[in-house]
Amino acid sequence: MTIEDMFGDLHKIDILAEKRESKEVLMVLVCNGFIDGSPETQKALLDKMEGYLNHTQSEEFRKEYEDWLVILRVTFDEEPDQLVVELLSKCQPWADDYGVKLEFEIGGNQVRFVEQS
Repeated sequence: MTIEDMFGDLHKIDILAEKRESKEVLMVLVCNGFIDGSPETQKALLDKMEGYLNHTQSEEFRKEYEDWLVILRVTFDEEPDQLVVELLSKCQPWADDYGVKLEFEIGGNQVRFVEQS
C-alpha cells in the first residue's frame, strides 16, 4: 500500500464541515487500510496533520472561523500499528499550540490515545 493509498493527497484537507449553530469547524483526516509503523508512513501522517494545523493559521481560515472551536479528527478504518498509536499519543500538545482539539476514531468509534511515559 502506498502513502497515497493510506492518506490521499498529503497537501489536501479530506473533509471540512462546519456547525454554524455551535460555531464548530471539523476537519477530518482520513486514513485508509492498515497504517504501518514505518518511518515513511509516520512522517507522511505527521506531514498531513501539519498541513491541517497550518491551514488553521491561514488568514482566510482565521477570518472565516475566528472564535470557533476547531476540531481535527484523525480517522482509521482499522487499528494502526502500535508505533503509530504511540506517535499520535504525543500529538495533543502540538495541536494545543494551534488551538485545535485533536480527536481519533477507529472503525467509526472515538478513541483516546493515552500518552505513554
